[in-house]
Amino acid sequence: MMKFLTKISDYYHLFEKFFLITAITLMVLIIFFDFLIRELFGTGFVWGKELSSFLMIWVGFIGASYATKENKHLVVGVPEKLFPKRILPYISLFVNIIVFLVTIFLAYLGFVYVQETKEIGETSLLLNIPLWIVQIIIPVSLVFIALRFVSLAILILQGKVTSIGEGSKKV
Repeated sequence: MMKFLTKISDYYHLFEKFFLITAITLMVLIIFFDFLIRELFGTGFVWGKELSSFLMIWVGFIGASYATKENKHLVVGVPEKLFPKRILPYISLFVNIIVFLVTIFLAYLGFVYVQETKEIGETSLLLNIPLWIVQIIIPVSLVFIALRFVSLAILILQGKVTSIGEGSKKV
């Protein structure tokens, strides 16, 4: 079962990487050509800024999930300085559980917010896209982040990682 879940996580990780590269490239191209056309012809893509903004939201949340998988999310390095190395894994596990709970709660609130937006029927101004489609990445990515903190907790329990975040020590 664990191998199956790991395989799903790895495929999703590849999807994230592909999406991030594609979305950032697309944002740069849209903004560049919008600027170029505006400067050369006095017109531009009316929809360019809106689409770029939506892509930025998706890049931000998928990027956060990607960073969590890579164990490179931002954390305060205080535990490494305050606690002895032998209890650092327990502190990291405790922090991991707290972050998991907060992330799940935020995901729940995100799903509630998306549902309300869907019920109202809000759409974007220029592209006329239902806004819930843009917003759905928020709770979905938070669920993936929470699941990745579960995976990280397992690695801590197995002794493969001693702390969380960029400064983590892999054993």
